[in-house]
Amino acid sequence: MTSTLLDIPFDHYQRYAAAAHLLQALALDAPRVLEVGANRQRLLGQFLPQATFLYTDLHAEGDETDFVVADATALPFADQQFDAVVSLDVLEHIPAALRTRAIAEMARVAGRAVIVGFPPQRPWVERAELDANGRWHELFGEDYVWLQEHKEFGLVQTEDVVQTFEAAGMEVLRFGQGNADLWAGLMGAHFIKVKFPELEPLVQAADRLYNSRVFAGDHSDAPYREYYVAVRSDADAARLRADPPFQAGSDAEATALLTGLAGGLRALALRAHNAEREWESTARMLDAYIADLAVAKREWGTTAEYVHQLQAAKDQGDADWLSREAAGQAALQQVQAALQQRSAEIDELGQVVAQRDDQLIQADARLQDEREQQARARQDLQHKLQEDAEAYARSRRKWKLAMLALAVGGLVAGYLVAWATS
Repeated sequence: MTSTLLDIPFDHYQRYAAAAHLLQALALDAPRVLEVGANRQRLLGQFLPQATFLYTDLHAEGDETDFVVADATALPFADQQFDAVVSLDVLEHIPAALRTRAIAEMARVAGRAVIVGFPPQRPWVERAELDANGRWHELFGEDYVWLQEHKEFGLVQTEDVVQTFEAAGMEVLRFGQGNADLWAGLMGAHFIKVKFPELEPLVQAADRLYNSRVFAGDHSDAPYREYYVAVRSDADAARLRADPPFQAGSDAEATALLTGLAGGLRALALRAHNAEREWESTARMLDAYIADLAVAKREWGTTAEYVHQLQAAKDQGDADWLSREAAGQAALQQVQAALQQRSAEIDELGQVVAQRDDQLIQADARLQDEREQQARARQDLQHKLQEDAEAYARSRRKWKLAMLALAVGGLVAGYLVAWATS
């Protein structure tokens, strides 16, 4: 193992050194390997220089000939085109409903084996990620983007992985690696390094110590990451059982040192972060005081200038104050005289108004008498008309009687004349 690989971040080393050990245990001669969801460093190829690699991801990392843009759920390759397929820390970033399709695609294009590594849905894994995310949050005030995606998509259900591989006719072996609490502590150290770049050499030294002395024996009943190896032949399964990874003796001294370092860095980072925030608060207060002082100085200068102006005005006004006061008294007397004259005019107008009111009352009385006389005249006229009508009616009846009598007399005279001549 080269010193360059021993210097990579411990979390990367965990994944790729484990996958390299599992591929080597299969005794593949110059294998053709497909890595699904590869990172831009192509680290797996550096662990296995004798193998031929093709890398895929959803987005291109350049114009490299060994890279293909491909969706894990629809790999553009023939059945069993590769000796082995590897996918590390990818499934938890695929929506849960699509994971079995991705696993089935990996099994389809794999000739001998598929290796998938991921943080599984386990209580201790959830606690470790919550702890690590909390360390990022307490430094930056937000969730760490990849851990937030784990929460959104959910960690991987191992039963789905096993069932999908078995449905493809493959035998599945499981290997756990990486104490979850130690993983959370070291991830916290990396987060601290982002906040305080001055600690980068110390964190790099911790990575190298883990990679060189702790990784090989970092097996636990509560591992952060699990590897599921699906093989097509019993012989490959036997090889893996005969040479399982992570079985070296535990380096308790180095592990204790890393655990203590992670905890100490966190305490130091929090103190530095709190001191930084307090200093920023103090600096803001100082800036505010300076700004207030500048404003106060400007206001004091304005006030002083105003006082000078007032004093000058007072000095200028003292000379003619008495004359202005006399002029004011004269003007006041004129106003008082005008008010008295106006009051007399108002009293006179009031008398005129009173006289007019009396005239209106008298005119109203006369108008009332005229209205009463007119009413009596109308009554007398109506009475006279009624009498005339009655007299007319009587004369009319008399005229009718006279005419009737005349007619009767004429008839009688006619009869008499006729009788006499006969």
